[in-house]
Amino acid sequence: MSIAMRKALALLSLLVYPAALAQVNLTISPARVELFLAPGEPFAFPVVVQNGLPREEPLTVRLAPFRVREDGSVEIREEPSPGGGLCPALQIRPTAFTVPPSGKVEVRVEGWAPGANEGQGTLACLVVFTAQPRPGRQGGIQVSLRPEVGLALYVTLRGTEKASLRAGVGGEGEALPVVLENPGNVLQRVNGEALVLNGEGKEVARLRLEEVPVWPGGRRKLLLEPKSPLPPGRYRVVLVLESAYGRYAAEGVWAVP
Repeated sequence: MSIAMRKALALLSLLVYPAALAQVNLTISPARVELFLAPGEPFAFPVVVQNGLPREEPLTVRLAPFRVREDGSVEIREEPSPGGGLCPALQIRPTAFTVPPSGKVEVRVEGWAPGANEGQGTLACLVVFTAQPRPGRQGGIQVSLRPEVGLALYVTLRGTEKASLRAGVGGEGEALPVVLENPGNVLQRVNGEALVLNGEGKEVARLRLEEVPVWPGGRRKLLLEPKSPLPPGRYRVVLVLESAYGRYAAEGVWAVP
């Protein structure tokens, strides 16, 4: 599946069954939008849906609350978010359309930031574009598959942010275990590095942690692999992290078998 994205809006949430990938070629741009707004502030932006196949593709649009699991996968939540959330504040125009063969359609997303009594911190909604059902197979059984792609929309309400992050580092294995927990109410996009020291305090490795999102009230479990295996032993690790809301640090012990 082709994925074309604007530089600053670079995440495509694919919700398609693997068996259906060869039967759909849709690109949405942007694929992620993050807004920082005052409660009640209106907003609007266009989304371009492109069809890479030489046949028309009828699509429908729905809105769904979602969160990011600790393994980084997307969990769609069918029940409404506490306080209403972001989805009820959105309108999509149109909600059903047909993308012509090798063509594109522009869809408009409109809405307003919920009030402070409807939510605080970062709120999110997934704009899901759903194709028509098509035959496929799962586990040797003939099934009807419905491919979907999603635009992830995040709105952080200014003046309601409560940023926090807890990090744990260390454990046993050939890769370094890291656990990130977000007890705050804003989405944290975290990056950093782990400094690995031997028993004499000498640096033996630096492990890079590329940007990962940590959901409000959620956690992420990661494994950082060194470029080359470290000799067996116990190492002291200093983890230094950074996000838009500040810098964080943690220490631990890493036992390499």
